Amino acid sequence: MHTILHPAGSNPEIIIIGGGASGLAAACAIARRGIPAILIEKNDKLGKKLLATGNGRCNVWNTGEPVYFGDDGFAEQVLQLTGASGVRAFFAGLGLVTRQEEGGRVYPASNRADTVLRVMTQALERSSVAVRLNETVTQVTPDNGLWRVRLASGGTYSAPHVIFSGGGMAAPALGGTASMYDLLRPLGFSVVPPFPALCALKTDRKKLKGLTGSRFMCRLTLMDGTLPIASAQGEALVAQDGISGVCAMQLGRDAGALMMKGISPVLNIDFSPLLGLTDSRMERKTPELPDSEPVLRWLNERAGFLSPRDLLTGALPRPLDTQLLKNKPEDTAQALVSFRLPVIGVRGFDGAQVTAGGVATRKIDPKTMQSHDHPGLYLTGELLNVDGDTGGWNLLFAFATGILAGESAGAV
Repeated sequence: MHTILHPAGSNPEIIIIGGGASGLAAACAIARRGIPAILIEKNDKLGKKLLATGNGRCNVWNTGEPVYFGDDGFAEQVLQLTGASGVRAFFAGLGLVTRQEEGGRVYPASNRADTVLRVMTQALERSSVAVRLNETVTQVTPDNGLWRVRLASGGTYSAPHVIFSGGGMAAPALGGTASMYDLLRPLGFSVVPPFPALCALKTDRKKLKGLTGSRFMCRLTLMDGTLPIASAQGEALVAQDGISGVCAMQLGRDAGALMMKGISPVLNIDFSPLLGLTDSRMERKTPELPDSEPVLRWLNERAGFLSPRDLLTGALPRPLDTQLLKNKPEDTAQALVSFRLPVIGVRGFDGAQVTAGGVATRKIDPKTMQSHDHPGLYLTGELLNVDGDTGGWNLLFAFATGILAGESAGAV
C-alpha cells in the first residue's frame, strides 16, 4: 500500500529520497520557503531510525569537540557552516526545547525521540512538501535539465533538484540498505566500501564465563599485537558474544577496519576506573597502555586490612576477582590493567548504529551538498563517507547536511 501524506502540487521543484534525519531536515528547510517538493520514503513511517537513537532519547547533537572519521575534513567544513549552533537555531524555529548534559550531549527536554520527529513532521503538515510512504526508488537519471526518479510501483517524478538522503546499511530492520549506492554508482560516484561502525565487539568467551550481563566501568584499548590503536572508557557490558556498551561500540569501527586488513586485534581491559582510580567518564583518548602503579598502591593499602585472598573482594564481579587474583600483588595489579581478550569479529550491520564508508565526498560541495559533476543533485547524511563517534555527532552531521542541501536547493 502506497500512502501519500500532506499532498502538494504535481510539479515539484525538489525530490527528496529518504525520510530519515537528513531527509527530514532538508524537507523542513524547503517547507519554510514554500517550495513544492516531494519526500519519498520506502518505509511505512518517517524517521524510524531517528526514533531508535539514544535508546529512544535521541541525542540530537553535541556542543563539544567534533570526532569524525572517513572524510573528516569534509565534516569539519560542513560544521563550520552549520554546526551545533546552527542546528540548534533550526530546531528552535521548529519549537523543539532541548537540554544539555555532561560531555556536550544535547537531548530534547522531553527526553523522547518522538518529540524530535513530531516537530519535524508537524512542520511538513499543510506545507508545500508532499510525503509519499512505502515507495522504493529504482532509478535516478538526468533528463533534459531535470532529474527523473522512477519508483518500483511504476510511477515517475521529475524535478530540477534531487536530494539523496537514503542513509547507509546500518540497522536493516529499521530500513538500512545499500540501495542508495546502487543508484549513485551509475552516475559516476565512488563508494568507499561500507562496514559497520558503533557496534559491539565479538571476543573469545573463555575468560568471560559466568559474567554475561555484568556491567562495569573500565578503559578499553584495542591493540594490533603490542601496538595500541584506539582507546575509550566508560561502562562496558558483557554480552553473549563478547563486549558491548558504549565504550566498546566506540572501538567497533577500528576493530572492523583492522580485520578488513587481515589483522586480528586484541582487546585490553583496564579495570582501574571500576576501582575509582581513574576518571571513568566515557570519552575517546589517545591510545596508550595503562600504568599498573596506582593499582599496586591501591592493593597495598587494602592489604593493611584484608587477607591476601580477599584483596579484590567487593571490588569486582566474583568470577573476575578469582581470575585476576595472583600470588604477588604486582602481578595482580598488572592483571587488573591488562585483562586481554582476542577480538574475533564485530557485530554486523544488524547490530550497528551507523555505517562507516559510503559515497566519497571529493566531488561534493560542503557549502551546498551539491555534486560538482551533476548540478541539481545533492547528497546528505549517513550516505556519505563520514561517520562520527557516539554522543550526537552522527545526528549533528545528518541534520547539518540536510539543512544545507534543503536551503541550497530551495534557493536556486
